[in-house]
Amino acid sequence: MRHGTILSGLAILALSAGTVRADGDATKIRGEYLEARTCSVWVGSCFSNSEANLIGKNAILTWAVKEGSWNGETLDGLKVVALLSAEGTLQTKYEGKIGAVVFVDRTATPKQADALVAMAKELAPDHLGKISKVEKRGIEFARKGLEASVTAGADVKVKTGPICRCDSTECHAYLVYPAFSKATQVECAKAEANQYKGEELGVRWSDPDRPSAMVGTFAR
Repeated sequence: MRHGTILSGLAILALSAGTVRADGDATKIRGEYLEARTCSVWVGSCFSNSEANLIGKNAILTWAVKEGSWNGETLDGLKVVALLSAEGTLQTKYEGKIGAVVFVDRTATPKQADALVAMAKELAPDHLGKISKVEKRGIEFARKGLEASVTAGADVKVKTGPICRCDSTECHAYLVYPAFSKATQVECAKAEANQYKGEELGVRWSDPDRPSAMVGTFAR
């Protein structure tokens, strides 16, 4: 009887040590991920090729932490939003130079804000290598299935909803571009709103009603 009690105690300790990913490493942080671009993402290749180097130069990325820590800082419930502006279509040979600004949760401490930026840079290293500005803002995020929304102040807004079945011949909608963020699992969504009206990037956009969004989760 005592042997069984000891084994049960060890099992509880193992579970409390952290969730183990498929690659065998313990997950140190997890949450929701939302991405919207200014080009179609869930389409046929012919359609996406016709947009290359014409649109798709801008994107909004959001990580909403559910629980976990980064660089020793607990980030439960905090959010970070990154905005991208490139010379050409992002994630193509036309991409060119990329500008980026990052908004961190207003409720974050200075150390938590630094950790949020470090997390975003490591999860999206190819596009957040050079950040021109980091600013604290009130960030609101909500998600229920494919319906998600994020605002970062008055000039950043993304709202998503479902589109027809993706990865099917009936819809002819395929994931043309991978998510900017590593360690994600995403589903297809329509960007019902995708807008940035600020001045930090030197460009503004509003690109609604396009199959240009990804909704999912991240875990690292």
